Amino acid sequence: MNLKLDDGTTVTGLTRPAQGMRHRVLFGVEEASGREVAVKIELLPGALGPERLALEWLSANDGPAPRWRAAGTVAEGEHRGAACLVSDRVPGEAPRSADAWERLGRALARLARVPWEGSGLDVQGHREFLAVHERRVADLEGALDGDDLGSAAGRDGPGLAGRLPPVPPRFAGSPLVLTHGDPGPGNFLDHGEVGTLIDWEDAMVAPRGLDLGRAAFIALLGAGPEGYVAEDRAARASAVVAGFRAEADDGFPDAGELVWWLGVAGVQFAHRRLERAGEPDVLPWREAIAVLDEALAAAWFRDGRQR
Repeated sequence: MNLKLDDGTTVTGLTRPAQGMRHRVLFGVEEASGREVAVKIELLPGALGPERLALEWLSANDGPAPRWRAAGTVAEGEHRGAACLVSDRVPGEAPRSADAWERLGRALARLARVPWEGSGLDVQGHREFLAVHERRVADLEGALDGDDLGSAAGRDGPGLAGRLPPVPPRFAGSPLVLTHGDPGPGNFLDHGEVGTLIDWEDAMVAPRGLDLGRAAFIALLGAGPEGYVAEDRAARASAVVAGFRAEADDGFPDAGELVWWLGVAGVQFAHRRLERAGEPDVLPWREAIAVLDEALAAAWFRDGRQR
């Protein structure tokens, strides 16, 4: 099976790895160069836009992402007219060891060194970011108040907002950085060296710390690609934090910043599950709240210790 773009790019010997919902992913060989490539075909209109912007920009700025090779629309066949993106196929596997999770943290920290002005990606500044976070917290508190199965912490102690840590003093002046948006083990290919972040469909520009918070919370949730074994969750979360800190050049995050960003990530996951409650394969939103409460009580998050 071959695939041809409207710019003449042709990919041969196509195979299909595990698939997501927003794109059709194929592996093959770019005919003109003989280079192994990954092909992503858009299934939901507009879903490929942020990834194309991110890969073009990161390729031009030597970021930790696959190199962009071509983009256009499919010229013929089943997906004729669909947007399509071609990038290098990179080696590696999902991170499993603590060292691999540490390399994920380092890759996320290096994104702060990539300039973002001119990338064309959506920008969410500090005020907007906080406003969205506060709305999510309010939505979750409303759901917990009306839910007889709410967490024990919610019934017998302070509400969710009262359990979350305060906004760190440095947040308002923190840098905006190019942000992956979904930095879990399914979107990082580790090959024993620096590793590569893939699947940039949620890319944006946001305050530094969002990727780290989400990666650590994903580790605690035990989420991952099909067949991924969720084990050593706290060790993996601690490792990704250690890697990020080792690569950052200003001591970020301190203990207060770390626990706040973990709270932000937990709220995001719980809110997204609440929005999609009842859809196939969507996990319970209360589970994310429970994981968040456990994490906020954990000593290594409270005092900022590493492994």
